[in-house]
Amino acid sequence: PRVAAMVPNPTAPLSPVKMVSPLAIGTIAATLGALTTLIVLFFWTANNIFEADDDGDDDGNQWWDLDLKREEQAELKVALNLLFLGISCGTLFVPMLRIWHPSKGVYDRFNLGVLAASTFLAGNMLFVSFWYSANFAQQEDENDNDDNDDYDDGNDDNYEMDEEELLAYHQKVVSLASLILALALSAISVCIYTAGKKLPETGHHDSSNSEDTHVQVKSAAHMELFSEMWKILSACTIIIFSILFIVACALSLGGDAERMREEGSINLLVLLVWMILVTAGVMIVGRQILNEKKFGTLGVGLLSGGTLYYALLLFIVSILFANPTFGGPNDAGGPAAAATSVACFFLSLMHLAFSLGTRKYQKSIMLDARAETDDSAAAGDFQRMEDEPEKETVTEPEKETEMKLV
Repeated sequence: PRVAAMVPNPTAPLSPVKMVSPLAIGTIAATLGALTTLIVLFFWTANNIFEADDDGDDDGNQWWDLDLKREEQAELKVALNLLFLGISCGTLFVPMLRIWHPSKGVYDRFNLGVLAASTFLAGNMLFVSFWYSANFAQQEDENDNDDNDDYDDGNDDNYEMDEEELLAYHQKVVSLASLILALALSAISVCIYTAGKKLPETGHHDSSNSEDTHVQVKSAAHMELFSEMWKILSACTIIIFSILFIVACALSLGGDAERMREEGSINLLVLLVWMILVTAGVMIVGRQILNEKKFGTLGVGLLSGGTLYYALLLFIVSILFANPTFGGPNDAGGPAAAATSVACFFLSLMHLAFSLGTRKYQKSIMLDARAETDDSAAAGDFQRMEDEPEKETVTEPEKETEMKLV
């Protein structure tokens, strides 16, 4: 009892020291900075869309018409991308409050796992925004223009960029901001995961009675079901992205290769490669959690937060490659982009359904994870006892003789 009183309870309400910890300050500051930056960029882009509409519409078309030019479509997608990125970053405050709320916060492995996975995939949303906004196709054109112009128009203070130059400028700013914010959130997610890894497992219980045994059997059945579902879902996601990548490569080498490269097929190829790598990583971690029962309740938190934000990641990819004109004359990206948008939309719904299922049976999955952790700890203790060498008692003849004489 004296030793147990010295062990801190991770599920107890937070002390003021925990609330002002460097991890809490860094996480809140990085998320607030990302949210503020995305809001400013969104209103800046939206304002430029309205200004371009007021200055350049001679035929009376408005910005919400479906007959949009390629530059207008791209500007609208940038604005929508920034809007959903801001919403995703804003939702990160929900798991933060569950940890660092002054009176209701619970600083445990599960909540830290949810926040770590959510922050990591929010960073990947920003990486996707970076790869989408990076202007690979026009790098050579910009260099040629810089060499030819030599700032001939530098003395003209009233010079205004046309729609294509304005779009390139917006994409450059959004791409750079997305990269910086993505690196910041990724670093924060690693720190949160490290902090959760150091915490002890909580919620141990005695499973000797029949009622606890029945609950554990039911929890193991739920875990097995979600494990099989995850195998199918992750395999389908990897296969679909691989097929989309092969199709995009084939189309970029066809007769319309030059036009498609100008319309962003390079960005699509790079983004598909990135999504394949991210999906493979998420698939491996999910199998370690569900099949191998690793990480305990920290893994359950990673699964709960990771599947939800991975669904949001797929939804953002779907928005970026959607076609507002629905196959109109100014369609940008080609059939590969349209197929990517549709596939990511349905994959997002499937991962969202899986995430809601894990949240519904969260207690059952956590119970099975705790039981597996207890068994692993017990097996480790038993193995250490077996590995310890037996101490043999050796009697020395001289001391034994002396005892007899006395």
